[in-house]
Amino acid sequence: MLHAEEALAHYSTMPYPSVADNIAAMDKDRDGIVTVHELREFIESKRGKGYEKKLFDEVEKSAENRSCGSSFSKSLY
Repeated sequence: MLHAEEALAHYSTMPYPSVADNIAAMDKDRDGIVTVHELREFIESKRGKGYEKKLFDEVEKSAENRSCGSSFSKSLY
């Protein structure tokens, strides 16, 4: 049985990008904000064009002409 410390050591050495790396990769215009459109492009680049099309169509439609000005957002750059 694998202990927690061994599991952590195993997964921490695997060549996967961090969450911050993935967010930075999604943010194509380098404005520190990942839009629904940027998220869709990123996921489709990993999963294939049209992945979850209906879901992303609905989310993009609901996000049109809206902005998130949350006070807890921080710039990645």
